[in-house]
Amino acid sequence: MNLAILGATSHIAKGLIQRFLAHPQHHLQLFSRNPDQVELFLDAIGQSGSPHCSIRSDYSRLTSLSCESIINCIGVETRNKLDCDFTRYFTVTEEFDNLVLSYLKTVNRNTLYLSFSSGAVYGNGFFDPAGDFTTNPIQVNHVKPEDYYGLVRLNAEAKHRVHSDLRIIDLRIFSYFSRFINLKDGYFITDVLEAIKNDRVLVTDDNNIVRDYLHPDDLFSMISSCLRVRELNTAIDVSSLQPVSKLEILDFFASTHRLRYEMRPTLLNSSATGAKKNYYSTQDTSASIGYRPQFTSMDTIRQESKYLLATDDQGQMSRSNSATTGVFSGKRCD
Repeated sequence: MNLAILGATSHIAKGLIQRFLAHPQHHLQLFSRNPDQVELFLDAIGQSGSPHCSIRSDYSRLTSLSCESIINCIGVETRNKLDCDFTRYFTVTEEFDNLVLSYLKTVNRNTLYLSFSSGAVYGNGFFDPAGDFTTNPIQVNHVKPEDYYGLVRLNAEAKHRVHSDLRIIDLRIFSYFSRFINLKDGYFITDVLEAIKNDRVLVTDDNNIVRDYLHPDDLFSMISSCLRVRELNTAIDVSSLQPVSKLEILDFFASTHRLRYEMRPTLLNSSATGAKKNYYSTQDTSASIGYRPQFTSMDTIRQESKYLLATDDQGQMSRSNSATTGVFSGKRCD
């Protein structure tokens, strides 16, 4: 297949690119407005100059290509509601979603469009995990900033369902973790790893949240299952084998990497998409297309974190700041 990946420098895209290039029966068209960053990434994974991919910086060139599938990995940061440009949720999503829809309607109606959506379509709170009959309780006269992202993703999904004659699958990702994550992203898991690397005390709230960290191999398996499907227009919740709680994560890193942490009752949640207690899904529609996760969320954290917590030649943990009396404030609960 000739596959186009939009947003080739994104966290999710990097894991997919690495795995596709390890199975070179496909040719990748890698789209990014930062082609130099794509080159650096390919070099880092030993794929510089690979004949199995082409780098494209001009998204308008998409219409000139023959692609069996287009994977849209373009997203907008949602990490901190204090410095987010919320308008970009709408404008960026619309720009590139409409680009792909135009391709499907004018170039090749048989192309499979894989769009990355989010568990945020279910709203926020998540006192219970998402299921078949979960509703999004938006107060239409009091829409809050933490509602914006979920509304954007829900709008995109609804627009895709309207185009019922096109092959479009929205993959709802709740949480995703890999060695390619940016440790400055300010999520709970990155705060944990930053605290370890800097040998600082992690300060977090005392809410025992639950997250579903999807393994890169499982995501690739899901994508592979989608590529084998012919006629399908739907949204699918993509889950790991088992979610994990914050206390389990803290206990693991405390025992294996000497993480020091302090739990406090009242820390401001700065998530741009709202607080979420049980952010995972019990829906199992993915099984209908042959997807079976192989890794639990803890498997994902255990396996991928070792690449981020590498040791130096003396066997000591690499640190950008080794001040042992420092405190690292983990404000995020995502």
